[in-house]
Amino acid sequence: MNHRRFLIQLVSIFLVTGGVLAFLHIFQQFSPYKAFSLSTLAFFALLSMAMYFPAAKAAQSTDRNAFTRLVMVFTFVKMFLAGAFVIGYHRIFQPSDTMFLIPFFLVYVVFTGFETAFMSKLGKVKPAQSRS
Repeated sequence: MNHRRFLIQLVSIFLVTGGVLAFLHIFQQFSPYKAFSLSTLAFFALLSMAMYFPAAKAAQSTDRNAFTRLVMVFTFVKMFLAGAFVIGYHRIFQPSDTMFLIPFFLVYVVFTGFETAFMSKLGKVKPAQSRS
């Protein structure tokens, strides 16, 4: 997967998910959480970019374990940051209910699927030949 294709897919996923969130926020129970949902969308889009570029480089490495280690680290970091994002929002804004979690998990699941797809494609990349 090249950088251009990744960015086109990322923008597509971003726009489609943003459209779904806009529809969701028509409903009164979700409307107070519009800013949080959009922040979540931006957060995961940026996180996907932060994952892709180092992973693309690691996929080219002759050390095949470098890519696997990177995927494991990113998975842990993503889960930690996602939890911190939700807990931070809850502590700062003290929402009256937990409906804010539905758009959050929608975005989380969509971007997790997207990341799994591009990481799988990157994992199939042949490492660059070393020049001796």
